[in-house]
Amino acid sequence: MTIETRTVELEYLELRDDDDGHHLIGIVAPWHTTFDAGEYVEAFARTVFDKSIAERGLKIPLLEQHDRNRHPVGMAASWENTADGLLADFRLANTSRADESRQLAAEGMVTGLSVAFQPVRNKTETRDGRRHVTRVEARLDQVGLVTAAAYGEAKVLAVRSYDPDDPDVAPRLARWRHLLAT
Repeated sequence: MTIETRTVELEYLELRDDDDGHHLIGIVAPWHTTFDAGEYVEAFARTVFDKSIAERGLKIPLLEQHDRNRHPVGMAASWENTADGLLADFRLANTSRADESRQLAAEGMVTGLSVAFQPVRNKTETRDGRRHVTRVEARLDQVGLVTAAAYGEAKVLAVRSYDPDDPDVAPRLARWRHLLAT
């Protein structure tokens, strides 16, 4: 069983402290972009992770750099299939490693989210002499908070602890506001 990883760029960070702790929010799989994997060009279908999320969505961990030898720094709290991509909200653990990860993301030193998945069904076609693979269904294994991104369009939108309604601080978070309510 092969697990593949695809990484997206982090951007537009916000911090939030509330009764349930710190959160990191971002697009983990963009819908309107491709990744050149060398042998083929890859894209995600909008339904690619629906089954995984329905079956085990709140059990999907957030790991540092996909490091399976360490405990997660967070766990999925919610998922939303948006027009831009699959949006995930991870509740971060109350640990020094999670605090360090949150701080690195907030300061822009960690720039990617990366999905680790097992392909289940693909649609393959040839366009302009290149093989194009659309991931139609895949088992979402975990998400990594990583330093390098494959998909630039997917990004961390929030590491929450300031007011998301302040247009000077978080102008681009307006459309995700329903996830930021405390």
